[in-house]
Amino acid sequence: MREVRLSNGAEFVVVICGEIMTMPGLPKVPAANKIGLNAQGQIEGLF
Repeated sequence: MREVRLSNGAEFVVVICGEIMTMPGLPKVPAANKIGLNAQGQIEGLF
């Protein structure tokens, strides 16, 4: 055991062992909220 992390929002205690890599957290607003159609019917906000 090399580290203990508290994930307060998820109500987890995470124990990091060995050489485990963790994923970064997600943003508060999903990227899908920025996707939409313009007046010409083209998709905007994908990139």
